[in-house]
Amino acid sequence: MTVLVFGANGQLGWQCVRDLHAAVGVKRERLDASRASIEHELVSLLDRYQPTVIINALAYTSVDRAQQEPELAFRINARFPGLLAKHAGNALLIHFSSDYVFDGYSSQPYSESDPTAPLSVYGSSKRAGELAVLESEAHALVIRSTWLVGEHGQNFAKTILRLACKRSALRVVADQWGVPTPTPFLSTQLVTLIKTKPSIAKGLYHLVPEGETNWYRYACYIIEKASQHPRWQDRLRIRATSVEPIPTQAYPLPAPRPLNSRLDCHRWRQALGVTHLAPFETVLDPVLDRILVQEPLDPSEH
Repeated sequence: MTVLVFGANGQLGWQCVRDLHAAVGVKRERLDASRASIEHELVSLLDRYQPTVIINALAYTSVDRAQQEPELAFRINARFPGLLAKHAGNALLIHFSSDYVFDGYSSQPYSESDPTAPLSVYGSSKRAGELAVLESEAHALVIRSTWLVGEHGQNFAKTILRLACKRSALRVVADQWGVPTPTPFLSTQLVTLIKTKPSIAKGLYHLVPEGETNWYRYACYIIEKASQHPRWQDRLRIRATSVEPIPTQAYPLPAPRPLNSRLDCHRWRQALGVTHLAPFETVLDPVLDRILVQEPLDPSEH
């Protein structure tokens, strides 16, 4: 079995290459999805490796910059997944998407059957990518997840740690709800899927750990963990008590964010034959521990 992972530079792609045996990672240096003319190169790459499984963890993720670069966002997030689906052949294609396809106005966790209504260019590009994959003839899964966090690459946890060492107070949005999704949690789920359920039904799936939180509580959780770590406790300028919760409107950004990013994972649990998924704290703590050991304490250490 050969697993081909696109987006091996990023958080999730790096984790998949690390955790899935015999996985081959395709980095941007090898195939640049931002270029308009890559179809021939993509076909040659797929012909060379003849993958059994294709994982597309590649994405344009600069949510705010996408407002000014819609063509580039759609090229990477919509056109490229469509090309993968077109040329996937008999491989199982697993494409990752985002909670940003929803407007976040619902008071309930979103299911796969709920209508989409993206608020931003980024969200619209991710939805277009979903449709390109789902409407193809490929045996394809589209997996939506939220708030990715891993030891490799940039994420909210690393940003909070950096700011906590530089500032005496932080203001963090408290009315956007979701759940941190560690990349090892996702890669472990994929290992289980590939080993036990390779014939899983084509379609949309939601996949996040159990539980929920908001950005403010998440930030406090991160700082509290760091305050107990011998490498960080003397470097932090603030403690969790110095973090101020604020509403979304007090922190305006170019691209609107969904207030509700909670996802119902019943369909995924049913497909894998499990009754529950791990609580987010259980799968988040090991990732935070690795970040606290590895992350530079000061930007100059990069």
